Amino acid sequence: MRTRTRARVLAGTALAAGILTAVAGPAYAALTSPEANAYVVSADAFGNLASVPPTPTSTYPPGGTSTLVGLTAGPYATDSALTATTAGDPTTGTSSASATVDSLGIDFGALGTATLTGVNATCNATPSGATGNGTIAGGTVTLPFPLPPVTLQANAPANTSVTIPGIGQAILNEQSTDADGVLTVNAVHFTLLPALNGANLIIGHAACGGAPPAAPVPMINAQVASATGATALAAGLGIVYLRRRGSGNAATPAAG
Repeated sequence: MRTRTRARVLAGTALAAGILTAVAGPAYAALTSPEANAYVVSADAFGNLASVPPTPTSTYPPGGTSTLVGLTAGPYATDSALTATTAGDPTTGTSSASATVDSLGIDFGALGTATLTGVNATCNATPSGATGNGTIAGGTVTLPFPLPPVTLQANAPANTSVTIPGIGQAILNEQSTDADGVLTVNAVHFTLLPALNGANLIIGHAACGGAPPAAPVPMINAQVASATGATALAAGLGIVYLRRRGSGNAATPAAG
């Protein structure tokens, strides 16, 4: 009876320890390795304006910086450099991403134009989560007369919504996190009206997610490995010699 009671106590203690470990353990993301991606502009087609795929892009792994000097495509026009950068480190489970352009013009056709300056999106991730920010130094949407221009706030709080008459909506510093813990940041996200195909225009995109640190690969000392191998070989040869010797002795008849 005492043995059963003791077993139950030990089982309960183990269960409680497991629960505490689960609660106190690090809140790792669902990713198995860190990842990140970034691009400066993208756009769906609308009106007579062609779509623009994510441009320029960088993805980790392998990471790096992609730069394009000047762009005239779809609704976009700029003489500035567009730069996308990603990086990561599996041993620490971290990653980062950024997308920048100094100035950018946007053409909405007969509905208006927009000018953005100082576009910058960043994202930094660790195994316990990710943080980021999407900012502009300034922005203005110019609409047909007599509509007044719409000012886009600099350094806006996350997910700031701005209604633009006749065009649609702009989300400034748009941020969202998916089920894997990957944070996506868009400095500016225009969603156009259904009459404009509900097109999406994204300027300044950075996304990143962390993961549990990779287990270190054990280092093998070449001298130790060589000595260990030589010892094992000598031992093996010794066993073979002794077996053959014993076998030979058994086959030799005893002297009369």
